[in-house]
Amino acid sequence: MKGILAAVAVVASLCTGIVDAHAQVTLQNDGFESGQALGAQGGFDPGEIGASRFVAPGPGRTLQSVLLFFGGASGTRTVTLHVWDDTAGTNAPGAELFSADFDLTGSDENLSSIDVSAMNIIVPQQFRVGIELQTAGLPSLARDVDNSIAQDRNYLFGNVGLGLQWYRSSDLGLLGDWILRAVVSGSAGSPDAGTGSPDAATGGPDAATGGPDGGTGGPDAGTGGTCNGNAECPLGQFCDTQLHTCTFECRTADDCGGGTCNSLGQCVAAEGDGGGCCSTGSATTGGMLGALGLAGAVGLLVTRRRRRA
Repeated sequence: MKGILAAVAVVASLCTGIVDAHAQVTLQNDGFESGQALGAQGGFDPGEIGASRFVAPGPGRTLQSVLLFFGGASGTRTVTLHVWDDTAGTNAPGAELFSADFDLTGSDENLSSIDVSAMNIIVPQQFRVGIELQTAGLPSLARDVDNSIAQDRNYLFGNVGLGLQWYRSSDLGLLGDWILRAVVSGSAGSPDAGTGSPDAATGGPDAATGGPDGGTGGPDAGTGGTCNGNAECPLGQFCDTQLHTCTFECRTADDCGGGTCNSLGQCVAAEGDGGGCCSTGSATTGGMLGALGLAGAVGLLVTRRRRRA
């Protein structure tokens, strides 16, 4: 299969945007931040899917939108958005809750957004979102390139010689979390219902719940756990891969000085911060990633972008 584990374009994004966290909650597994490199996975065959598992603060939330990096090249392509019940936690998801086609335009500078707020998609606490590629090549779904992966959150539906089936991305040797995020309502049958914001009046996701950081006085207070990736940390925390410690920067958007607070407890700059996007220069080199699980060697097309002084 040229399919999923083929050419990968790595680029650096300049600007990102996150929706207002006061009325909604953004769920994500990736650690991507504005200005970092990202990998656009150009090896999908038509009908293959990249997907992420999400865990909402509570059941019964309404899916508002899906954010993703769809990059590596310009141009507009049609993709199919899928949403499944993923309560069982198996490689293959459960019942499909939603499926529809959307046109996306490739960009290495901004997150793409698929608005499904009018679709009334009610999701369980654990659910899966997938992007099915209808054409091969770039632009395509991208992943972060921080050399870590949440092993139970990143999935591929594809053919690596055994027919079309579901795999954990990590089982195929891939590193990097899909830059694929789910924005859900801030309330509905959840601990935050009726507050008007995800964590209003609670002090944060873990406050008064017995969670690891409830009532602590600082980002690392009470964590004490070692980690190698975000999946090893409690809800509302991310892994500091330099210190190998679970931590957080924020609990609400009020902690972020005008930015937003994502589901990993990281402050994210609001769209447009930093004076807008910059034009860039670029250079291209070739390379090899080496053996990747079942698929063997994978070509790597590397494109680096730097900010204009």
